[in-house]
Amino acid sequence: MTTVVRFPEQRGRWAWDARGDNRAVRVSAHARENIVNLSVWRDDICVGTVRLMPDEVTALVTGLTDGLAVLAARPEGSSPSIDHLEERLARLEAQLAEPAWRTAATRAIRSVRDTFVARHLARAVRP
Repeated sequence: MTTVVRFPEQRGRWAWDARGDNRAVRVSAHARENIVNLSVWRDDICVGTVRLMPDEVTALVTGLTDGLAVLAARPEGSSPSIDHLEERLARLEAQLAEPAWRTAATRAIRSVRDTFVARHLARAVRP
């Protein structure tokens, strides 16, 4: 089990997910390594990190700024419904929940099982 050491608040900033559910992104600068670390949290568990070099942070901030500009320019009432976005996110998270190897293994097991059953049924039905 991995132990997560929390940094003092002055070392990072938190951005809380609009959906709630105790989801957040934490941004912390690490001067010694010359990186900015983004970490994704659910409850008290860090579920992923990204380490960005300064030029990558610049590109990220540009993307965030461009996104805000699009939102500001959009006419009222033209946004997709929250329900639609939640459904889309749930589908994407469900795809990530099961690793590809497990999906492939499940398909292979089902194929072998179906072949086995079909052979035995064919033998049982023969006159």
